[in-house]
Amino acid sequence: MSSGNGVDAGAVRRPPGPADPVERLLKEWPELGVFGADWLRTWMPYARGQIVGIARVLRRFPWMAELVRQRPVGLIGPYSVEAYVARDGSEACISFGGWAYCSADGSSVRRLELEFKGLEPHEGGVREVYRPKKRSIFAKAKEYIRIL
Repeated sequence: MSSGNGVDAGAVRRPPGPADPVERLLKEWPELGVFGADWLRTWMPYARGQIVGIARVLRRFPWMAELVRQRPVGLIGPYSVEAYVARDGSEACISFGGWAYCSADGSSVRRLELEFKGLEPHEGGVREVYRPKKRSIFAKAKEYIRIL
């Protein structure tokens, strides 16, 4: 039976088929586009939680997405990506398994080599604290907390 507008009233509307999981992830976290869909397809089955963690950091510090775009990230895995924030909140850093690239707002990015200082209690858990390996005039007494 037709309702007069050309739509069969007895027809059951079925939801569209499941969307591509990578496309759904990119829709929710467009920041991840800097890694490319192929990279996401490769790693998503194994490291979805880490990838979402990366997306949160990229959303909090948008300048990092541009830095990722400039680097060849196809060979790194999501567990190689680390992020830090200065204890005083003045700057943040992203690392791809080596040097950390630090900036307050992305306008001038410095390359630092961070070393593990120790663990400290924080909100019922522990967090890792890092400091620059070679103290410099730019990094004097700064400590960084690992956030990813």
